[in-house]
Amino acid sequence: MLRRQGRAGLCVLAYALLLALSLVLPPLAGGALAIEALPVEPDAPKMEITTKGELYEGRGDRLQIETAPGPDGYIGRMAVQASTPGTDPSWLVFALANPTDKRIVRWLVAPRYTLANSGVFRPELDAPRIRAVTPSLGFRPEPLQSDRADMFRLTLEPGQTVTYAAELASSRVPQLTLWTPKFYQAKQQDSMLFKGVLLGITGLLAIFLTAIFAANHRAIFPATALVAWAALVYFCVDFGFWNKLFPVGPDRTATYRAAAEAGLAASLALFLYTFLRIGLWHVWIRTVFWVWIAAQFILVVVAIVDPQTAAGIARASTILIAGVGTVLIAYFALRGQDRALSLIPSWMLLIVWLLGASMIVTGKLSGEVVGSSLIAGLVLILVLLGFTVTQFAFHTGGSAMSLGPPSLVQMKSLAVDGPAPMCFSGMRAAISSRSAMRSRRSSGWNPGRSMFP
Repeated sequence: MLRRQGRAGLCVLAYALLLALSLVLPPLAGGALAIEALPVEPDAPKMEITTKGELYEGRGDRLQIETAPGPDGYIGRMAVQASTPGTDPSWLVFALANPTDKRIVRWLVAPRYTLANSGVFRPELDAPRIRAVTPSLGFRPEPLQSDRADMFRLTLEPGQTVTYAAELASSRVPQLTLWTPKFYQAKQQDSMLFKGVLLGITGLLAIFLTAIFAANHRAIFPATALVAWAALVYFCVDFGFWNKLFPVGPDRTATYRAAAEAGLAASLALFLYTFLRIGLWHVWIRTVFWVWIAAQFILVVVAIVDPQTAAGIARASTILIAGVGTVLIAYFALRGQDRALSLIPSWMLLIVWLLGASMIVTGKLSGEVVGSSLIAGLVLILVLLGFTVTQFAFHTGGSAMSLGPPSLVQMKSLAVDGPAPMCFSGMRAAISSRSAMRSRRSSGWNPGRSMFP
């Protein structure tokens, strides 16, 4: 009797557990498959999509998902086929809802390159991010023409809820933003104005330093001008002006960006060698620097074959250049060299700039302001370098244009010019002594007789 009652109690307990699981598991399963729709506010200028969507990986060339529930609560299913068979792409799924009684038009924007979290070694460069966007109902979103981003035009009818599946073109999840068209265009116009001012300052500085070299033939002026020209090329690539100046497609932007970064690092190493007059040191130090500078310039050619490797080495070498430059500047400044002392403010700003850039590329800092601030900081460094170098344009001392030790002709000239003041002083003393003797004899004074009795 007791055994029967125990079995009955166990059956009741098992039935209660099954009933509880049947009430809990279906909502959980439905929440995992059906996504939640994001309401699109008419007055909102933009909305982030990346963190609010669902990422699907390793699903093959065909994706089957449940759509977001509509106003009536109905949940449907949709199937998406990959644009290119055999690619096994990743998918980012999100849903949008129009709670108003008017049609809403938005632009889905995915930048092809962002400096934030791009990485140091083998960084993520310019590349397509989205191949296609498939809606659960209606027509496919219209792709918009842009050289710097993948853009699609999304249209939501009044009271409509649409689920979108974005086929990713790369393994990295892009930054997806839903923009109001007029706000996006206004932002681009303000950004173009800011970038135009930076380009103008950098271009004028490069031309000014090049023109000074025509009047004063010192090696520091073309070396500094090369840094300004390399920065100008990088700005043209980063701002999207390079594709407008030259008839090249946006698919080659990654190559030009890697070459510009490599050229900027190489020009900085050459400037450090020239400004601090490393060529006056030992032969082996001069040889090491020339090999290093040549290797930096070779990275510009490597960028044509492997842009990611060239850009990664260039970014790492910039940190090495800053470290070596800091040691050299500290050593020369302690010895009282005027050039090292004048370069301290600019180099300190460069160290701070590299610290901020490293935090940005590693993902510790992000946002729309950090990229613009980093570019403005680079322009400020160039201006300070220009001021530092310009003061030597009117400096009478120093050697002429030379990247190494003085030549034999220069040493002979110094040997002739150096003793000239001493010879002139000796001749002046002899002439004054002879004039004194002549004046005494003309006055009748006998040098062999004393003037006092």
